[in-house]
Amino acid sequence: MRHCAWAIAALVGFQSTATATPNVGTVDLRMLRIEGAAVDVRRAAEDVEETAKNISNSGYLSSFTTLTTQLDTLNRMVISARMAVDLAHDEVTASELK
Repeated sequence: MRHCAWAIAALVGFQSTATATPNVGTVDLRMLRIEGAAVDVRRAAEDVEETAKNISNSGYLSSFTTLTTQLDTLNRMVISARMAVDLAHDEVTASELK
């Protein structure tokens, strides 16, 4: 019975935090998204760097498909980061015009 009560309390707690209105402004939220996207780009670039070093050190192209996949991921992350920057720029521009 105690486990059931804890589960219900946890679900109610998660629901209340998911529906709560944030205290963060839209510009601040956009900046946080830009920072998160930049971290994702950095991590993806580090993965590409590590795989490229492994290929270079081994002298074989056995990890070439992994490198291609990581480059595609990096490209998606860069596009996502660019979109975050563009949205933040539009948000700041719109707020300045008001």
